[in-house]
Amino acid sequence: MFQAGQSTNRGKVLMKQLFMFVLAGLLILLAYFYLYPVQRQGEQVLPGNAVVEFPATLPEDDESVRTVIDISVHTLEGLKVLFDRAEDLAMRPQAQGQGASIVLVLHGPEVEFFAIGNYEKYKDIVDQAARLDAFDVVDVKICQTMLDARGIERDDIPSFIEQVPVGPVEIERLVRQGYVAF
Repeated sequence: MFQAGQSTNRGKVLMKQLFMFVLAGLLILLAYFYLYPVQRQGEQVLPGNAVVEFPATLPEDDESVRTVIDISVHTLEGLKVLFDRAEDLAMRPQAQGQGASIVLVLHGPEVEFFAIGNYEKYKDIVDQAARLDAFDVVDVKICQTMLDARGIERDDIPSFIEQVPVGPVEIERLVRQGYVAF
């Protein structure tokens, strides 16, 4: 049998369901835009959702261009893409005795790849970084704050990698010295 109170309760239930449906839709949209960053021109989206901006071209006639690449990636594949790109950029002609014109600053979870205890597992990427540094085409720096956060001892990092207290602060310092940040 129909009662007058049932109509009011049914309307409240329908309104509550509609509200929950709209809220769920908004959360899905928010998650989509958070998890899949918009790719702008000149950017490369790497595995693990790291976004790194590279210039389409570097000035070839200005041998004094110095760059700093801000690295905070979450996967070995993402770091490999960045190192390969840095190697490509580093192959452009340099003035004699100019030294490294690219600085890579590691300040994300990728610092674990460079712990000496993980060398066998990440040998290829560590060797690539060492090679780039040895030929003085790239300076590799690593954030001590992230090392501490990951429980990595400072003496567990290869000696060719320069340790800096805070990665983002080092990037800002280099930009103030005239480096172009990516």
